[in-house]
Amino acid sequence: MTRNLFHALVLGLAVLATGCAASPARLPVLDPGQAAGTAHTVFIASSRQPAEDPADHFGVERSPQLRFARAGVWVPHNRLPGEIHYPARRADPDTQFALTGWQDYDSQADFARELDDTLIALPFPERDVFLFVHGFNTPFSDGLYLNAQIINDFGLQTAFVHYAWPSAGQFPAYLYDRDSAQFARDGLVETLILLADRQAVRINLIAHSMGSLVTMEALRELSLTGRTDVLERIDPVILASPDIDIDVFQAQLAAISPRPEHLIVFVSARDRALQLSDQLRGGDHRRLGIGAQRDLLTELGATVIDLTDLRDGGFSGHTAFASSPTLMRMANTGVLASALIGMQAEAQDSGIGTLSDLAARIIYLPARALGER
Repeated sequence: MTRNLFHALVLGLAVLATGCAASPARLPVLDPGQAAGTAHTVFIASSRQPAEDPADHFGVERSPQLRFARAGVWVPHNRLPGEIHYPARRADPDTQFALTGWQDYDSQADFARELDDTLIALPFPERDVFLFVHGFNTPFSDGLYLNAQIINDFGLQTAFVHYAWPSAGQFPAYLYDRDSAQFARDGLVETLILLADRQAVRINLIAHSMGSLVTMEALRELSLTGRTDVLERIDPVILASPDIDIDVFQAQLAAISPRPEHLIVFVSARDRALQLSDQLRGGDHRRLGIGAQRDLLTELGATVIDLTDLRDGGFSGHTAFASSPTLMRMANTGVLASALIGMQAEAQDSGIGTLSDLAARIIYLPARALGER
């Protein structure tokens, strides 16, 4: 056994011990009663086949036809920011995530009509669609709960769409997920075209892990097929812990025109999942999300947010973009938004210095932005 493979296997066991897939995939529907929490409405477009158990809604098999639904997702207040407490067989609304309702749509037109109704009810400046694309090793339930946790803890106020592609939700099924990511490209293209024809001002697109590969392939396909009208509606594009080779990423980006006005990449040298992915490919630090290519990314026009020094995003570091309370405070106080446009925000005590100072240390603006200042 080679040294790299041995390290990869050891690292894989560590990731397995802390991974989200250890939790049962459950989507119970509850009445929260007097429990403290918030029910978030999430629209769903999925390239998964229906699950064998109807209570699970979507399974792991691939569907060439998009399916649409809407869920009410309960997020309890009795937890630490960034935490997801998965439901037991009988969910506790005081502490656990669950569903408050579910609706399947018989047609794309029904889905589109209700999404438009949601958008029109919002004030015009908030009339965006927040589209989330989950990552590797993600059962349908876990991706939906992660989406709702991000919505809740980052205080997002808009319309929400979850793109659920057919991950097997099992660590050993990495290659199945890799193939599914390629398969899911066309479904995401169809979803983006559908959303661009809605009442939204913009489509905010955030993708995690292997979902970043799905996303970049979809943007490339839109460009190659001349759908600039759709690409112009997408801003920002956020790639969180992207599991993409740097050469592949450069080829994808070169084929996308127009490019996103704001391309933001979250990286971390402490990301154990991407360290494993890197080891399995020779250990040369070419996975985009590890951050070894940070300078190249800024030269290519991306803003890089390096979470290596944030220690409050969980053991694996792979979901720190969603689970770090420090990052949430930066976002909810406006410090993050100010730093992303190169401005210093009012100082906020973070316990390790000011949030604005921290933002200046972890955010690397694109070369073109630095040249304009």
